[in-house]
Amino acid sequence: MLFLSQEFLLFFLTVFVLYWSVFKNSMNGQDSLLMVSSIIFYGWTDTRFLILIGISGTLNYGLAVLIEQNESDRLRSAWLWTGVILNILILGYFKYFGFFYESLACSLEGMGLPLEKRYFKIALPIGISFFTFQMIGYLIDVNNGSSVACRKPIKFFTYVLYFPKILAGPIERAQNFLPSIERVRTYEQEMISDGMRQFLWGAFAKTVIADGLSPLVDGIHTDPGAAPASTLWLGACLYLIQLYADFSGYSNMAIGTSKMLGIPLSINFRSPLFALNVSDFWRRWHVSLTSWMMDYLFTPLAFMLRQYGRPGASLAIMVTFLAVGVWHGANWTFIVFGLIQGLLFLPLVASGKVNVTRPGTGLVYGARQIAAGAFTFILMAASFVWMRADSIAVGSSYWKGMVGPGLWTNPSINLFNMLVPLLFFLLLEWLGRGQDHMLTKVGSLRTTILRWSIYAVILVQIALYSNTQGATFIYFAF
Repeated sequence: MLFLSQEFLLFFLTVFVLYWSVFKNSMNGQDSLLMVSSIIFYGWTDTRFLILIGISGTLNYGLAVLIEQNESDRLRSAWLWTGVILNILILGYFKYFGFFYESLACSLEGMGLPLEKRYFKIALPIGISFFTFQMIGYLIDVNNGSSVACRKPIKFFTYVLYFPKILAGPIERAQNFLPSIERVRTYEQEMISDGMRQFLWGAFAKTVIADGLSPLVDGIHTDPGAAPASTLWLGACLYLIQLYADFSGYSNMAIGTSKMLGIPLSINFRSPLFALNVSDFWRRWHVSLTSWMMDYLFTPLAFMLRQYGRPGASLAIMVTFLAVGVWHGANWTFIVFGLIQGLLFLPLVASGKVNVTRPGTGLVYGARQIAAGAFTFILMAASFVWMRADSIAVGSSYWKGMVGPGLWTNPSINLFNMLVPLLFFLLLEWLGRGQDHMLTKVGSLRTTILRWSIYAVILVQIALYSNTQGATFIYFAF
């Protein structure tokens, strides 16, 4: 059941009406409705996955209680590591087993030790990377005392299954989410209106920008060897915008949906297209994943390696971004992507400029900021080629073509039909920097005609440029 599909809109309308009418005065009723509706939502894709997430949820529910109630540090640590290992094993089997088996078979064959080759087509549960990391973080937080083990099954499974975030995040921390459902949610018109605006902006980003750019990007990446360097560079830049519009579109629709139910979720993007360096980019891109990696992987590693100074910090960065790459999928291209991101960080670590000051939200950047922003965007666009490449050969071919002939020729991409919505998208993204979403300022406009004119422009563009409503999201594959 995808956002913007007729099934989802009917589903959510039903939940919304029941939530704010029949169950408006009952916390348990609201929680029960959310849990049941989340089971229906997730099971809509494949009921088999409900068994898996039920086992995972039950396992982590029990382990968190065991961790909390044991006073022995050794036992707490034992239960924590049991949970972490079991979660990783579940994720590893569904997401990586086929990849590692085939890689091992190829390696042994090259050594003259053939292993029977089998093609493992294991169904990948949607959202497994997101809810697995959520559960690992939950166990660590309970062990550290920053979160309390939830003893109420309905609330815990609402946290695990909550339908706006279950498929592609944000990766929510229990200490942020659970307090929101520890009380009766009251109907707040401003929050619901803001949720509608955020959903609208996400719908525009997904259906108009991401889906509109998709055929252009696919045409270039399918056969990069046939395109001149100028086209490949433009294709890389458009893919970064497409991926951002697709994933931030999902995130905004998820967060907006949740706001309409009175439950705030974490911001997942902070205008990354206007970042000033690689570190700044990753503080703005997929914030819930980046902060998870920094809190639960980089920080412990950096602490362990602190005696080695900057070389130790550099190693911690490389391991962290290798994990970021592997998290995205079972392909050598993701490993290359992670290693590239780690390498791009090293100059900042060496110069001590990892924690660059974020730019303000003023209308105009200075010349130095413009140059830094443009360089960062081009650098990240080139590196994200490996996110899109199907294989090492394709990624290498694309990069080779980017430094090949035709760099100063006109790109062979017809952007005419996408030019107006793309410029409109980037303009509002620029003006909305520093806000929860790009229509926050629009919602605060006192001129009713201007405010509704902007909404109308967005709706008209969705109607005119989008003919793929209900298309799947790129990050569902991760």
